[in-house]
Amino acid sequence: MMQSVFNQPAYLLWLVGGMCCLFLNLLVFEPTITALGIAAIITSIAALSLPSVGLQMMLWGILSVALAIVMRGLVPQSSKALAAPSEARVSVTIPRGGVGEVTYEGTIWSARSQVSDVAIAVGQTVHVVGRQGNTLIVLPAGFVQDRPV
Repeated sequence: MMQSVFNQPAYLLWLVGGMCCLFLNLLVFEPTITALGIAAIITSIAALSLPSVGLQMMLWGILSVALAIVMRGLVPQSSKALAAPSEARVSVTIPRGGVGEVTYEGTIWSARSQVSDVAIAVGQTVHVVGRQGNTLIVLPAGFVQDRPV
């Protein structure tokens, strides 16, 4: 049985290996498995005119690495926009309807309250809910708890 598997033409072995990788990728999504499968299928096409198994292996290896790098770049990254609101500390009082300053991620930012009739005192913790230009839009800590996430 094993002897008959290795007596098959090289292009057929590459093709079956590539298809197995792509099928496995349907069960466990991993871009590297996809890259291995696509590289094997391309190598099966090249094996029709490239008789040396060593050259086929080298081609498959190079294609696998290149495609894995490309496929990793296509995987979506987690978005900061979907993260829970970030905290900042008020360093200059934010008056009602006005602009003050907050310390956010180690930097001082201009900030205004999203609720225009609320003043926020120095030292209070606020949640950053948006940004307009260089001004952060903040809410006092108590307002965010009622918001659905």
